Amino acid sequence: MPRPTTSPDVRVELTNDEGYVDIVERGFDAGVRLGESVQKDMVAVPLGGPVAVAIVGSPDYSKRHPGPRHPSDLTHHNCVRFRFSGSGAIYRWELAVDGRLVEYEVGANLTITDSLFSVDAALEGVGLAYTFEQLALPHIRAKELKRVLGSFSPTFPGSTGTTPAGGSSPLS
Repeated sequence: MPRPTTSPDVRVELTNDEGYVDIVERGFDAGVRLGESVQKDMVAVPLGGPVAVAIVGSPDYSKRHPGPRHPSDLTHHNCVRFRFSGSGAIYRWELAVDGRLVEYEVGANLTITDSLFSVDAALEGVGLAYTFEQLALPHIRAKELKRVLGSFSPTFPGSTGTTPAGGSSPLS
């Protein structure tokens, strides 16, 4: 990406919105999202490899609540839920069960709209967090978080750069 200070004719606006945003409607030239959620009328360019999920909780939470052995056990746990800012929908945790993805509605007393907060909440002992493995790994290695349900954690296509099909593309 050119630096605006070295390319005065280029204007860059960076926006972070974890909801499903229509980049054309919002006036953006390009966007970044997980590969599985790219609209059919968009050009998608891979930006990285697959993304793994981890469900984590603090050692303190684990002392108070034995870890779940199966995703159906999540109903007995306090989980950190994620709300999509655009639609207001609550994300259902997707877990791999018997070779297919199954969605689980989880109970929670904390709902967030920024995925970075889920790791913070887990570190504070609030409950279990469903997050990207890369965000949790440093805390798992430092023994600040414990991973649960690892054999049920899915991997999703990685991030893609997206732009409307047709016309000139900033991703070309």
